Amino acid sequence: MESEKVLKTALEFEKKICDVYRSAESTVDDARGKSIFRELAADEQSHIDFLENSLELLQKGGKIDPDQLQTTIPDAETLRQKAEKMKTQVPEKMLGDVKTVFNSALKMEIETSDFYREAAAQTEGDIRRVMEKFLEIEERHTAVVRFELDYAARNGHWFDFMEQNMEVGWHE
Repeated sequence: MESEKVLKTALEFEKKICDVYRSAESTVDDARGKSIFRELAADEQSHIDFLENSLELLQKGGKIDPDQLQTTIPDAETLRQKAEKMKTQVPEKMLGDVKTVFNSALKMEIETSDFYREAAAQTEGDIRRVMEKFLEIEERHTAVVRFELDYAARNGHWFDFMEQNMEVGWHE
């Protein structure tokens, strides 16, 4: 897969999801929800900046440094460790239709991850390392969105852990 094409496609994905998070921040009434969307949008913006810079470097014959790609989103294990502490900080009733936003964001994060997975398999060298790193980062974003969606949906799960048995009382 041609490096420039891969980076341009990645840039399109990053811009779309960044727009979703920016829109969500201005739509959601809950301060904590706004903060989550603001942080995700900022992280996506840093990826847009990285990709734009990488395209410019590539067009000038420069070398892309995959180590320059960073994220502020913690890994899944760190999120799991903080889950109980965070649980007490989530308002009982988030204002605005955050479930709809989280569902849209989750769909886009999964699509973006799928793109990076496929691109990593079809590229080599630094571009492959960039795609693999983006995949790791997008999987972190997906974990955060699932975490928040599970709570907002009140489906008995909290970050992939059963919070309560939804079948209690059914077999008594």
